[in-house]
This record gives sequence, structure tokens and C-alpha cells, in this order.
Amino acid sequence: MRADSPSSTPQAPETSTALAEHCDALFSPGSPLQEELPQWSVREGQRELAMAVAGAIADRAILMAEAGTGTGKTLAYLVPALLHGGRVIISTATRNLQDQLYNKDLPAARRALGAAVSTCVLKGRSNYVCLYRLQRAAEWVHGRHAHTQLRRITQFAKSDARGDLSALSGLEENSALNFLLTSTTDNCLGADCPDYKACFVMKARREALASDVVIINHHLFFADLALRGEGVAELLPTADTLILDEAHQLAEIGVQFLGARCGTAQVVDLSRDVLAGGLQHAKGLADWQTLSGALERAARDLRLAAPQNPGRLSQPQVLDLPGWDVALHDLQAQLAHTAEVLSAHVEAAAEFERLMDRCTALHQAFSSWQAAPDPEQTDAPPQVRWADVGSAHLRLQAAPLSIAPAFAALVAQRSQAWIFTSATLSVGGSFRHARAALGLTPEQGGCAPVEGGAAPRCRELRVASPFDYAEQGRLLVPQDLPLPNQPGHSESVGALAAQLAMGNTGGTFVLTTTLRAAKIIAQTLRALLPGRAVLEQFDESKAALLARFASTPQAVLVGSQSFWEGVDLPGDRLTLVIIDKLPFAPPDDPLTAARLKQIEAEGRSGFTDYSMPQAALSLQQGAGRLIRTESDRGVLVVCDRRLTATGWGRQLLTSLPPFTRVSQTAEAQAFLQGTK
Repeated sequence: MRADSPSSTPQAPETSTALAEHCDALFSPGSPLQEELPQWSVREGQRELAMAVAGAIADRAILMAEAGTGTGKTLAYLVPALLHGGRVIISTATRNLQDQLYNKDLPAARRALGAAVSTCVLKGRSNYVCLYRLQRAAEWVHGRHAHTQLRRITQFAKSDARGDLSALSGLEENSALNFLLTSTTDNCLGADCPDYKACFVMKARREALASDVVIINHHLFFADLALRGEGVAELLPTADTLILDEAHQLAEIGVQFLGARCGTAQVVDLSRDVLAGGLQHAKGLADWQTLSGALERAARDLRLAAPQNPGRLSQPQVLDLPGWDVALHDLQAQLAHTAEVLSAHVEAAAEFERLMDRCTALHQAFSSWQAAPDPEQTDAPPQVRWADVGSAHLRLQAAPLSIAPAFAALVAQRSQAWIFTSATLSVGGSFRHARAALGLTPEQGGCAPVEGGAAPRCRELRVASPFDYAEQGRLLVPQDLPLPNQPGHSESVGALAAQLAMGNTGGTFVLTTTLRAAKIIAQTLRALLPGRAVLEQFDESKAALLARFASTPQAVLVGSQSFWEGVDLPGDRLTLVIIDKLPFAPPDDPLTAARLKQIEAEGRSGFTDYSMPQAALSLQQGAGRLIRTESDRGVLVVCDRRLTATGWGRQLLTSLPPFTRVSQTAEAQAFLQGTK
């Protein structure tokens, strides 16, 4: 949580006419924005977007706005929101984007407007040091490096006012240490915590409730709607304007949280808290070491019942695993036994009652996931159950196939302005897919028609990128590679990538649809490009890999899903993007399979109504990594000839920026080397 410049008096909202006139002047020649933002220039698309946002805010309407890369959409929504006044909530896709908004974009807009508003960043509790758990962490930390990091974090917690771990440089993003030092809704002691008054999470919530502009992320937005535990639910009713940036991710992120989940990581965390609490409050009254160890072993045995390789399994696949029933039975028996031991000593500490509740809740969660759906619950929204298998842990999830009903109800019951924006929201020029995914249609109830000739509450706007893609970029679709389902495809992609990267003066991205393909392609590149830096996903954290890539001339990075979007590497840092195949979701993925089945049952085409739009949006995002400024040049290679050889492929082709097509590898090489 970061707060800045508290204002004693909230800014009075501008009228609709005044707001439109003010925005028009600010995004026209002679604007005062030029003084504060030397790089700013008049862009008709940015002005058009700002005017549409201003109108939606003034009318408390719903706006879906697609703004092509380079439009300057952040400033286009910040300026009218700040001018209008009132409380503004901005939600974006990642914590990094939150920090960019808070540290760069929002201060610039405030300075340009002279806006006296208080601003803050609010993140989920897993981003803040838990002072109570920090005191216990030494019991679980092993190794010199981990102890060194623990000392750094301890000193940081003493000196930093906010306790946001992102402010501590050199800390690994997915470090196991972070899990030990932060709280969850399960293990938080709430008002019973001895550090409650100094708690960084509670400070963050209090400051958010007192701020005019609050920056959150989509994970926190949905987690809070589901759990009512992070402070966002208290903020929503007070907001005049809600801006959801990177809105193309909302539907998928929402599914993760609007269901139920439980996993072995929660059990391991519980086992450690049982040991710590037992030794602190009831030492000698039970064999806490043995109790904790048995619970942790039961959790690990359940993980070992699943395949070794990470992936996703459907519920039937999980139930058919050899040894699954025995492992789950043993885990639940151990949870029940742990609760019994705790109940015998509950008078020793209030913490024991919370630990008992966690045992019971986890026991129930595992049972509910395992059980067959209740056939009498005919009014319940369709659900799908699956298991996410990680390298060390297993998570069981049950989720609705769509967030549309829940999200439509949320939007319909709140009269605030809702601004949905992204560089990729439409498919084939239509917002139909995005609106349906969020329930923003009259039929779904999230966008009721307006009577009496008034301006519609649901509005749409598409603003093209100002970039000259035909001049700045080239598109190559090789015709001589094996098809993606044929043997040797990934090896051939790796060989072509090596050939192109060899003569590329800038950086190269190879974006894959699977981790298996990423590994094969990376191995091929290393063999064919000795001495060249070839970086592979999971070698390091994403942030560390991108930092190395950006600082290493002519580096090659091979990555899957997480590198397809949210990466901004302008100039020579990235001049070649290679996509291994068209990004259709695997049909055997449990969530995808369940959605396709439901669509087909409704008499519609799963391929046309789901697979194609999803692939188009993903393809747009991957291609969007290439050209980031007016001076960038680069080549996009899609190693899947179905893009040009099939009718549906040519439909996907229209979703790409209008790069100039080349048919030969030599033409792409010449463009990369600046000779053509």
C-alpha cells in the first residue's frame, strides 16, 4: 500500500459539458500537458478515447474501449477521471502494472492537471510482510542464503512504513520465503493478532478507504468479491468511477476466484502453524512435532499420487489416479485427528480454535471437490472441477464455466461508471465476445436497454494504433515447416529461429503455446547458436529473465503463456517475435473442454464462438510485443501455415496488425538487417 498527497476536501465533480470541454482542450494543440510531459504530442485517437471516457464517467455509463498500442490509453482515462473528481478505483492485470501506474502515469497526470487528490496502491495480503509470521519464520528457514534474505526482510519490515515486499530489491518473486512471511485469509489471526495495530495489511486497507484514487489488480478485485476479505468490497460502493484496464483478462482471472479451491500448500502451511502454535502455547501437552510432520507427509503423499510433471487434470482423471482415494482418505483422517488434538487444548490459546476451524474447512473442501454434483441443484450455474498440478503442490479447483452471471449482477446493481479498456478487446471488429464473457448484454442482465431515447448505458469505441505497421513491420508465415501436429515441428521452429536470430541486430522472442515446445526450441537454439544468450522460461523468475534479456544485446528468450503479454521492450531490445503455432487452447484442458461441451449443447459452434475468439485475442497479444513506439522496426513470424492456407486461419490473420507480408526468409532477414 502506498499513499500520497492526501486532500482535505474532495474535488467537486465537473458537469458533463464542462468535463467534455476540458478534456477536448487538454488533448488538443496548445495543451498544458505538453509542459509536464515533454514526450506528449497530440494524437487524435487519444483525444477520441478521452472524450468517450469523459462522457461515460459523466453519465455513469459502461464503456468498452479498445485502444491500439501507442494510443496512450492510460493518460486518456486518467485525465477525465481526475477532472471529474470523486473516488476512482483503477484495476489492472498485474502488480507490476499497478506500480507503473502509481509511480509514473498517475503522478504525471496529477502534475499536468494540478489535481490535489490522494492516491494509493492496494495489493493482496500476500504482498505485505506479516509481522506475526515474521517472528516465527526462523524455525522454517534453512541454509545460509535463506537466513541472509530473512535478515534483510526483518530489517526492511522495521524501517519501511508500508511493508510491501516489491519495494525490497533482489528478492525473488516466487521465493518460498515469501510464503512463510506473508499471511493468507486462512492463517490471519485478525483482531486476535498481537501485531494487529501495526499490521501492514490493515494499514493498507485504512489508507485505501481514505484515498481518492485507489489502484488495485484484477486478482484482488475478484478475490475480494468472493471472500469479502481484502478491503475492496468496502471500496466498491463508495467509488464514482471504476476503470478496468487490461480488461481482456478479466473473465479468465475471475473464474479462478468465483469458485472454491483447496490444496496441499494450504495443508503444509497449516501443519507449520500447528507446530509453531503448539510449541508456543502448549509445549509438552502433545507431540506437536509428530502431529505436524504427519499432516505434512499426508499432504505430500496426495501430491505424489498425481503425475510428476506439472499440468492440469480433469476431475475424472484425478479420481482414476492409482492411490488417489487412499492418499485423500489418509489426508482427511489426519486433518480430523489434528482437529481433535487441538480441541483438547483449546483453552491454552485462542489461536487453537482458528487452527481447528482451518482443519475442518480443509476437510470439507476436499470432500466437496471429490463429491459428485448435487442433481437437485438445477438452478446452480454450470461448474467444472479440475486439479492444477505444480512441481511441489497440488490445487483442486471448482469454478463456474463463466463469470458472466455474477459479473452482470455486480454491474447492474451499481450505478457507477464502468470503463473497460485494453489493446485487445474486439474480435473481427466486434465486442460481442468480450461483452458476453462479462455478461454485458441485455440478455445477460449486465447492460439493460435505456428507454426514452437517452444515450445507451453500454457504449463501445475502437481506436486504431497510430503506428505505421506496414512500414515498420514485416510478417512471415513460412510454408515449408511441418504442421504443428506433425513430428519435428518444434525442432524446425527452433532451426528457423536460429537462422533469423543469427542475423538479427536486436533481441528475439520465441513465444510458444506449451512448455514442452519451449524446452525443445530452447535446446535447438542453444545447439545452433553457441555463444549466444538463450534464455528459457523458468530458468529464473520472469522479472529476472526480462532484465537479463533487456541488458544482453541480441539475446533470445523462449517463453510460453506469461510472455505473450505485459512485456514492453521498445527499440533494438526486441526486433524479432516468432510464434510457434496458432494459440488455440488445448481441447483436453478441463475448463476449455467443459466450455466447448456447454456451447455445443446450446446448439452453437464451440470452435466459432469460443476457440476462434480466444485464439484471435491471444494472437493479437503476442504480436503486440513487437512494435511499441513510432520508431520501432521488426519482424513477426508465425510458424503455422494454417494462418494463410485455411479460411478460418485467414480470419485470424485479420486480427493481426497490418504488417507488410513477406514470403521468403531472406526478405525477413534483409528487413532485420536494415537493407530492405
